Amino acid sequence: MPENEDKLLILQMRDNNVQAFDFLFRKYHNKLFGFAFSLLKNREDAKEIVQEAFCRIWAKRHEIDSSKSFKSFLFTISYNLIVDQLRLRLKDQEYRKHIYDCFEPGVFNHTKVDVKIITGKVQSAVEELPAKRRQVYMLSRENGLSQKEIADKLGITVKTVENQLTLSLKHIRLRLGNGILPLMFLWLFM
Repeated sequence: MPENEDKLLILQMRDNNVQAFDFLFRKYHNKLFGFAFSLLKNREDAKEIVQEAFCRIWAKRHEIDSSKSFKSFLFTISYNLIVDQLRLRLKDQEYRKHIYDCFEPGVFNHTKVDVKIITGKVQSAVEELPAKRRQVYMLSRENGLSQKEIADKLGITVKTVENQLTLSLKHIRLRLGNGILPLMFLWLFM
C-alpha cells in the first residue's frame, strides 16, 4: 500500500500539487535525516542534505518515474549529495579531525594516510575479481557510469549490475580487513 500511495502522490506532484509534495516530505524527512546524519555526523549538514534533496525532487518532479520506488530515488539523490558534501568537507582540516574522532581511538595514527598502500591493496583485490565482475566494477568506479548506463553498455539488467557491484565491494572489504576500512573511507572522499 505505501508504494501505491507514493505512486499516487508522485503523479499528483507532477501536476504541481504542493500538498502531495508536503506529504512526501513529512513521510520521508526523518528517515532521510537519520541516514544523512549517520554518514555525516553533523546535524546541520544532515538538515542541509534533506533540504537539498527535496529541492531537487521538486525541481525534477516532472521527470520522476512513478513506476519506480520513490524512496530509492530519494535516497540515491541524498547519497550522492552526501558524497559530494564529504568530499568538500574533508578538504577542511578541522572536519577531518571531527571524522577521526568519530572512529575508535587508535584506528588512525594521525599521520598522513598512505594513499599508495591503500590504492595498491584495493587494486590487488579488484584484480582478483572475475572478469565480468571486474568490468562492471571498473565501469562504475573508474568511468563513473551509472548502473543503468553499465547495464545498457553490457546488455545486462540493472539488477545484475547491482549484484555484481555488491559482490565486488564485499570481496574488496574481505581482502582488506576491518582495520583499513576507516582509512579507505577517508581515501574515497579526499
